[in-house]
Amino acid sequence: MSFGGLYISLSGIYANKKALDTISHNIANANNKSYVRQSVIHAEAGLKGIAGGYRIGSGVTVQQIRQIRDEFLDLKIRNEKSAFGYFNIKSEILGEIEVIFNEITSSGLQKAMDDFWNGWSELYKEPESLTMRALLYESAETLRATAYNISQQLNNLRENINREILNKSEEINEILKEIASLNKSIKKLEGINSATANDLRDLRNEKLDRLAELMPVKYYENNDGEIVVSINGRDLVNGENVNLVKVSINENGNGELCWKVTGERVDLKGSGELAGYIEARDRLVEEYKNRLDILVKTLADNINQIHRTGYGLDGSQGNDFFIYDERDPSGTLRINPELSDFNKIAASSTGLRGDGQIAKEILDLREKLMFNDYEFEKYEYPLSNDGGTLKIDEFYRDLVLNLSIRRQEAVNMAQNQELLISQMDERKQEISGVSLDEEMANMLTYQHSYIANSRVINAIDQMIDNMINKMGVVGR
Repeated sequence: MSFGGLYISLSGIYANKKALDTISHNIANANNKSYVRQSVIHAEAGLKGIAGGYRIGSGVTVQQIRQIRDEFLDLKIRNEKSAFGYFNIKSEILGEIEVIFNEITSSGLQKAMDDFWNGWSELYKEPESLTMRALLYESAETLRATAYNISQQLNNLRENINREILNKSEEINEILKEIASLNKSIKKLEGINSATANDLRDLRNEKLDRLAELMPVKYYENNDGEIVVSINGRDLVNGENVNLVKVSINENGNGELCWKVTGERVDLKGSGELAGYIEARDRLVEEYKNRLDILVKTLADNINQIHRTGYGLDGSQGNDFFIYDERDPSGTLRINPELSDFNKIAASSTGLRGDGQIAKEILDLREKLMFNDYEFEKYEYPLSNDGGTLKIDEFYRDLVLNLSIRRQEAVNMAQNQELLISQMDERKQEISGVSLDEEMANMLTYQHSYIANSRVINAIDQMIDNMINKMGVVGR
């Protein structure tokens, strides 16, 4: 055996040690969901011969430490994460709106309206009673306060969503900067050492996963190992260069996602968490605030129209029952301060103390007041009566039912997306996850190979020792 055998065994020891180190690294990251298992690729080592060319039988070398991953599966998961982020946020916001209207308990707007109509019913029976007038005034105040609270909470929800949009935009910018920094590190490490920066790639993929959940991005890897991330054909990250975003305030006082340099609006294509927040604010919160305003304004206008024609116990006439600001009916609704004198509440159409005709006409509004579908054609879900009309109680029940149905649809879509992502993630873990049983089997293989190469070196060492120290000493 020549000295070449020594080199072959040494290369085997190095190659198997590298494989054992890689297995140890895999086992250490077995519980890291973002980690992709690594595998050592061995190749035949070639040495140049005297006459040129390569000689075979020159040992082994570590050609590559590769990641075991399915990039197409990664792409599909990220696309589905964008859809999940959108529906998940939409379902959360609709859930908050449901809580604001609070119809699950007995303290919602429907209960307040029931008590208000009962107040007019009792006043009709006893139009001269100050006690009935006081109870009516109290029920009207409860109705006003309930509508006001709902309106304010919807406004607060809109502001909270604006803050979340700002927070998410800042998170996007941080992710973009981190991806650009990782691009630089990966390019430098792989260019100098001709190695594969697998751990940095895992970290970059983790950032990309989160970015895809926030907004629908496209990406590819260039020849330098850098990842290029874009949206709608415009680069967010290209190598070490970053195109940041910002939140600009539009004419409605709401925040919009824009490019930081140009100020143009970023079209999110209805996908990702940010798109979910923006649509929830601009369409869902706005729609239910408008529906509430229409209910309050219509109710107040019709009651005022009748109340102005009636007489109070003191003979007063021409008083509105409700006062509000046209720009925000539900948020500014209040009872006419003149009516704090209960004698001025109009119940009579003739001025006679026992006449309750005005109270009866107002009470009849509960059955006669109608809401038309044309007012809601601009909404995704108009009234549920196929173009007809709804009474006031039906209108409010339709609002609550509409809200419940839409939330359930969003919840179902989010759950479907979550299930789909979970199934694909399980498939990803089957390919890229660390199996301790498999790693232990590989460890035994490489350990035995390492020991075998060590024994070959020991045998060569003994052979050389015999050649040097024992040959040519016979007869001395």
